[in-house]
Amino acid sequence: MKYGSVFLRLIFIYAVFAVFGMNNLCAQSNKKKQLQNQKANIEKEISNTSKLIKETQKNSRKTTQQIKLIESQVRNYESLISKTGAEMALLEREIERKKLTVAKLKRELNTLKSQYARMVYFAYLTRKPANRLVYLFSSRSVMMAWRRMNYFREYSAIRKNQVKRISQTSSDIELSLSELEGMRNEKLSLKSDQEKQKNQLASQKKEKDKVVKDLKKQESKLRANLKKKQREATEIQRKIQKMIEAEIEASKKKANTVKANNKTSNSKPNAYQMTPEEARISNTFAGNKGKIPWPVAQGAITDRFGEHPHPVLHDIKVKNNGIDISAPKGSSARAVYEGTVSAVITAPNGTTMIMIRHGEYLSVYSNIKTAAVKKGSSISSKQNLGPIAVDEEGATVLHFEIWKEKVPQNPEYWIAK
Repeated sequence: MKYGSVFLRLIFIYAVFAVFGMNNLCAQSNKKKQLQNQKANIEKEISNTSKLIKETQKNSRKTTQQIKLIESQVRNYESLISKTGAEMALLEREIERKKLTVAKLKRELNTLKSQYARMVYFAYLTRKPANRLVYLFSSRSVMMAWRRMNYFREYSAIRKNQVKRISQTSSDIELSLSELEGMRNEKLSLKSDQEKQKNQLASQKKEKDKVVKDLKKQESKLRANLKKKQREATEIQRKIQKMIEAEIEASKKKANTVKANNKTSNSKPNAYQMTPEEARISNTFAGNKGKIPWPVAQGAITDRFGEHPHPVLHDIKVKNNGIDISAPKGSSARAVYEGTVSAVITAPNGTTMIMIRHGEYLSVYSNIKTAAVKKGSSISSKQNLGPIAVDEEGATVLHFEIWKEKVPQNPEYWIAK
């Protein structure tokens, strides 16, 4: 009973390790696929950004937009180099595991060959019928003689099976060695790709330095333009805040009117009072964080959320409550989610700004040439909002923001990667 329980325990331990090994292999495979998908997306972004950079290069005049696009490309290449490095590290671990598998198979093959050699030697000793008869007649009983006779029959089958096992193990070794060679070649290919990526990164940084040097010659003009844009941005932010506050007050009055019927779903005193339908949209919008579509069909983020140094005037910090997305000429803005247009206003620079409410969330689209929607319109996801205007530098840039009540959010956390 004791030996039986020990045997069962060993089988259980072996099964646990086998399952763990399979899970580990699946996890590694999934991680590799994930990295390859991420790399494919980055390479697509690099391709799109390259096209936008070429568009700006048609204009002999150097612009801050050109620098922003190059900076975006630099981030893309840095991300791609990082992902390639992670894929190489993962492949290196796979190579090490495959080496261990080959070593184990070789040990098994040596054991099988050694066992087979002893079998052949025993077969040689008992090759003559007389020797087998002596072995049988030397049995102490009929039962022992019967067992020995069966042993001769089974021994022949075992020997044949041993030949098959040797052949199969040899094939497994050849296959593993072939896979190992493939992995080594893949690693060399990845290393070569990474070197090319590093060269491209260095080239982009060099180009950026060149453009910055040219633009510094126009420093006074840049500072004047920046002040103008900052005034416009401040005015837009003031209008957004004012509109949000007005909507909250209007929702409170509406909520008080229908309070007796209990038709509101949001009872926060200083928040926008939502209807059940607005609450549904708000919840699904929040649930899609990181997955909502881009506000343009194709583009590159050229100005990021938060405070950061100006690309040329390094002593000045620029604050952004959203992101700027450079898009190909002729591009249109599109809604990122279903909702209701809460405002369509004219910005200080003469372009149009559209604000869409998604429950307690809002999405804001600035630098629209002409609005294709009206205030109060119900909007579906990816619905066209209007063409994006071309700025004084000849760039097609959409300014995009996401708010939760009165607090601006980082749109990069919300849009799909």
